[in-house]
Amino acid sequence: MNDEELADRLLQNTSEGMSVAIELYGGAVKKICRTILAGYQNEDIEEAVSDSFVALWKAMETGRYNGSVGIKSYLYGIARKTALNKKRELAKRQTTEDIDNVIKIADVDVEREAVQKVDYQILNEMIMELKSPDKEIFIYRYYEQYSIKEIAEKLMITAKTVENKIARGRARLKKKLIQCGVSV
Repeated sequence: MNDEELADRLLQNTSEGMSVAIELYGGAVKKICRTILAGYQNEDIEEAVSDSFVALWKAMETGRYNGSVGIKSYLYGIARKTALNKKRELAKRQTTEDIDNVIKIADVDVEREAVQKVDYQILNEMIMELKSPDKEIFIYRYYEQYSIKEIAEKLMITAKTVENKIARGRARLKKKLIQCGVSV
């Protein structure tokens, strides 16, 4: 079937003509849409293909198609324009979604940082409330990053005592933190 016969069929019986047009040019229209919308989801490509044929249908019914160009060329032009419009629409939507995700992530990060700051303050206060030498051991170990051996020498106690005090102190601190509602 040539373009003139297809155009006549589309004008006389649009639904029958559309079936023929889809059969003849559906693969090519899909290829045009897939090429332009490469990287997007198949649903978006299929929607562009469908929209292309709907646009052809509307052009036939409203008289916008005047026959100066063959149906094939006209349809391929519609497909190209439809796919490009779809790409612009998806790009805008994607940008908005990306910004929304960044804002959500930023909100979570800000919230997480605030919670961590409060948790740190609570832990800091608990360490400062420890009795000597436990308080000094924790300060030297976790704030000033001294080794067990350096702490033992500085406080003139054995390394094993330092290890035991750290282990017991950590257990007590963990229990207190849980009681205060701090996730450990």
